[in-house]
Amino acid sequence: MRRRAIWLGVGAAFGAGASVWARRRVETVAERMRKGDVTTSVVGVVNRGAKRAARRVRRAVEGGRDDARRREDQLWQELEVRARAR
Repeated sequence: MRRRAIWLGVGAAFGAGASVWARRRVETVAERMRKGDVTTSVVGVVNRGAKRAARRVRRAVEGGRDDARRREDQLWQELEVRARAR
């Protein structure tokens, strides 16, 4: 029963903290929009998204290359084993 009370308290504290953070974030964005700084904000968001996407694609390509090399090595080893067995 104590654990439930503790987790309830932790959840309530986390929820309150998250709502305060979200409110501040919304107020900051609203203030930027009121000042007419919308284009700068939008450009910043787009640039960050593009950089994030480029990093993901780069990691995916590198991972694919590594997997392909491992598989190729494995296939060559299997071929050598078959050649020795003959």
